[in-house]
Amino acid sequence: MQVESHPLRKNTKALLIYSKAFLLLVKLNNQVTRIKYRAKGISRKRKDYYIEHEKKSSIMKRIVILAIGLICFGKSVSAQKFPRPNCTTTVGDAMLKEVDTTKARGVSDNYHTWENGQVLLVKFMPGGSKIMKDKVALYAKEWEKYANITFKFVPDTTRFTNIRIKLGAGLGHNSAVGTEANFRTQSTQTINFDTLFFTDGDYYAGKLQKKGVRPPYNLSQLVSEVKADPNHWNIPELKRVVIHEFGHSLGLLHEQSYPGAVKWKKTDSVYNYYQETQGWSKEQVDFNVFEVANQFYTNGTTYDPRSIMHYSINPWETTNGYSVKQNDELSAGDKTIIAALYPKDKKESSLIVPKVDITNFTKLTVINNTIKKGLSIYPVFDLKTNSKLGKVFFVARLTNEEGYYLETDNQYYNWGGTAATYLKMNLLPNIKVSYNKANQKNLELFFPYSKMPELNGKKIMIVFAVYLDDESNGQMDKLMYFSMTNPLSIPK
Repeated sequence: MQVESHPLRKNTKALLIYSKAFLLLVKLNNQVTRIKYRAKGISRKRKDYYIEHEKKSSIMKRIVILAIGLICFGKSVSAQKFPRPNCTTTVGDAMLKEVDTTKARGVSDNYHTWENGQVLLVKFMPGGSKIMKDKVALYAKEWEKYANITFKFVPDTTRFTNIRIKLGAGLGHNSAVGTEANFRTQSTQTINFDTLFFTDGDYYAGKLQKKGVRPPYNLSQLVSEVKADPNHWNIPELKRVVIHEFGHSLGLLHEQSYPGAVKWKKTDSVYNYYQETQGWSKEQVDFNVFEVANQFYTNGTTYDPRSIMHYSINPWETTNGYSVKQNDELSAGDKTIIAALYPKDKKESSLIVPKVDITNFTKLTVINNTIKKGLSIYPVFDLKTNSKLGKVFFVARLTNEEGYYLETDNQYYNWGGTAATYLKMNLLPNIKVSYNKANQKNLELFFPYSKMPELNGKKIMIVFAVYLDDESNGQMDKLMYFSMTNPLSIPK
């Protein structure tokens, strides 16, 4: 799923200026990666416009922040600590089975947990120091003490991995949730750590004080100290963030999404905060922040404000003055739920739900089929089911070049009001199958030209997705995989 970001806890504009200007000066990373919205569990009945909004607002946010940073570069700052961003992993509407086996905490996505006992291959993408990499690996393994899972850190040259980490500045702290890491190509990271915010500002400010320099300090002064004496980190913050993001990588969600736990103020001040810090529209704030899990997501547990997966919350953000302090360690509830999801004393978790794992997705082939007069769509991937039975839908939808789904009123080539073709399968438990590999064409999605909306000569893109219906638990349209093509021309 990409769990929503939280407003900064101090003067937002000052922190944005501080962090981005500092980013430019030390030149930690001048590459801005386009963050693509990871469509997550979206119902076939709801309009799906978040992909494009996320892309546009993300680009605009970076342009605005960069401009502010350049304009205010010469200004001084009095804070000794670097600004602290919260996690920017997006929740969407992830799920968890409702049971009563755990005592505290339980907001997680059981449809995207890894296999119990699995060894997850983890590597670092280019960038970052050995010191930082060693600390990330060390703190990630905190989860292994309580979960039947292993993070195996492999050489950076390893071709196939489950989790890929990018260390650098400008990308925030965020992670794919569980097996949603499979949505991303092997050349794309699944976890981002913004190392700018791990810097120990107190240490460098102290060095300036010893030189007789009094605050407020100019950014160039701090930059000079960092460049002359690097690798001094805020260890408690580094540890907290690494444990939090690796919690997401195992399928855990933000605890504040627990139903009824936080009564957020839905006022202009809150919306403006998210707009300034994340570049989000009102609709995106509603979707990513205020939309909470239903009772099914909570694992039948009680709310745990001490969870490492919980935001810190100031009283002004809630209607009743409710607040939560920052949590720096795993809570008893965190340890309990992760042990329930990945038990060490049995083969399968009692929380298991039907799952479909899509791996080795190599390409999405689209052919203009002149004989059948339509598009023949051949996704190439491996599929594996677990011990539970569920219905699976393979869906191919049409979008325009900007990424908006094309609407239709066609009765048959329709997925929630959008132009689509799909196949439904009742897959047996515990099977492995490869589709459209080794010169075989054993899965075709066909879309007749005559059933498409009027394109007026414009190009389209094909969005391929795999959805799961878990009828036994009343959970439908669980997104298990997502991919899309480049723009295509359609014959007239």
